[in-house]
Amino acid sequence: MDTTLEIDKNVATGDYILLAIRNWDDKLEVYLTVDDPATATQTFSEYHNAENAFFSTNYEACPQSGGKDVKVELLHMRFGIPHMVRNRILFP
Repeated sequence: MDTTLEIDKNVATGDYILLAIRNWDDKLEVYLTVDDPATATQTFSEYHNAENAFFSTNYEACPQSGGKDVKVELLHMRFGIPHMVRNRILFP
């Protein structure tokens, strides 16, 4: 079956880069989800700006950490679906 793209339709891609700083939940023994209110997020339209923010994030810059581990993730959001680009865990 052949599929064609209809040029006259404007498709909203939701294409952006998301920097998410997620806290560790001792009760669930897992990191909070990206859409959790306690997760700090920052949205970027340019990848190089998002990557600079990712590498410049340190543990002291995460006031919501509360002495627990935090997970820093760089996600490419496309059509509302997150695609992992980079991640790291920061320890107290």
